Amino acid sequence: MKNVMVVTTGRADYGLLYPLIKAIEKSKLLSLSLCATGSHLSKFHGYTLDLIKKDKISIDFIVDLKLGSDTEKDICNSISIGIQGFSEIFTAKKPDLIVLLGDRYELFCAAIPSVIHKIPIAHIHGGESTLGLIDDPVRHSVTKMSSLHFASLEIYRKRIIQMGEFPERVFNVGAIGIDNIKNIQLPEVDELNSITGADFRKKIGLLTYHPVTLDYTSPEKQISEILEAVRSSEICALATMPNADSGNNAIYQALKVFSEKYPQKLILVKNLGQRAYLGAMKHSSLMIGNSSSGIIESPFFKLPVVNIGDRQGGRYKTENILDTDCNSKSIKKVIEKALSSDFRKFIENMDNPYGNGTASAKIASKLEEIDFKDKSLIKKGFYDLN
Repeated sequence: MKNVMVVTTGRADYGLLYPLIKAIEKSKLLSLSLCATGSHLSKFHGYTLDLIKKDKISIDFIVDLKLGSDTEKDICNSISIGIQGFSEIFTAKKPDLIVLLGDRYELFCAAIPSVIHKIPIAHIHGGESTLGLIDDPVRHSVTKMSSLHFASLEIYRKRIIQMGEFPERVFNVGAIGIDNIKNIQLPEVDELNSITGADFRKKIGLLTYHPVTLDYTSPEKQISEILEAVRSSEICALATMPNADSGNNAIYQALKVFSEKYPQKLILVKNLGQRAYLGAMKHSSLMIGNSSSGIIESPFFKLPVVNIGDRQGGRYKTENILDTDCNSKSIKKVIEKALSSDFRKFIENMDNPYGNGTASAKIASKLEEIDFKDKSLIKKGFYDLN
């Protein structure tokens, strides 16, 4: 059995990793170790370790980053604590391979000691770009530290190869988030109304807005523009928590105050969970914000998306995505377009480029095939383009 450690840093990547975790559990050639870290241990973000326990998945290791405030200094302190914590785990029980997903800064906590301890890394969702965030350099750094790569689109696979990674170790498997949509029985309207407190028989806008860490406009100003657009539009927003990035508390507090002042215009839920979140995507009239789910999962539902700012700038975008500046008048105008019957008709036959929900099976199959003892996984070399 080859021991594969999967690292989850919070509710968002856990939801995506869930089908892969189950595929590894079922494998006769792979054994699973699950490590939870990051915002999973944060009471402010809902202590989402409980989501994992609810799914009856064993948590083998926990690395508490001691997340404090959302300042740059505290984030750097948390990364240093995380590096030490993962190094101690690798010293005591070294896995054969570690799986990381995405671009969160918490990935440094696991990736850096993995390199030092000579543990190969398999990275999911490399080759992508988010221009408004520190996530770009994090993602690309993890790509260069990784030995195996599982991209969501062919264009991203080519970017990874362009970064010097050998083509035979870069795989286009589709987006792993589609697996959940295909495999989970999503709640229908009545159940979703009960879970969220929103009335999905009316026009609901799923609002997920995260800090834009490379933007010079304050998060307070950004979220105030969005909330003004919501207030003056015909929708009711169902809002979720922002990521644990610098500026997240300002966004959360603004959402909380607005929901208390205008309860008929915004409902704030700390943790929907993967099933309810995808159910909300299925039954909402549109999506608003800057979440990657608005780029990757929304095409499956043919859901209109009001994509605000440049947090997702650089990613491939399908026809259902409408870009707008973070300005209340512009946002309101794009909301009106997204709700229009003409736009709905325009996107009803669009294609979903992110695969058919088999990404986790493809990843697990490749992990079963590959010899983790192959020294070239660590001594990678550099692939030069002709």
